[in-house]
Amino acid sequence: MANDTVTVLFFDGDESLVMKKAVLNGLARGTSGRVMLPDAFRQGKVIVAVLGGDVEVLSLAGDRL
Repeated sequence: MANDTVTVLFFDGDESLVMKKAVLNGLARGTSGRVMLPDAFRQGKVIVAVLGGDVEVLSLAGDRL
């Protein structure tokens, strides 16, 4: 199944104080049933959460710094 859309909340690197959001489409699931994030996307990021679908985030940590 390669139709999954997820919203990923993350920080760029270990020292960033601003949380960011990305929506990824067409992701495959591994044998455990978890969505597989591409290695190229994961590189240099601290992943906080992976949410099902295209989620509207109203406020992120660090938005007001």
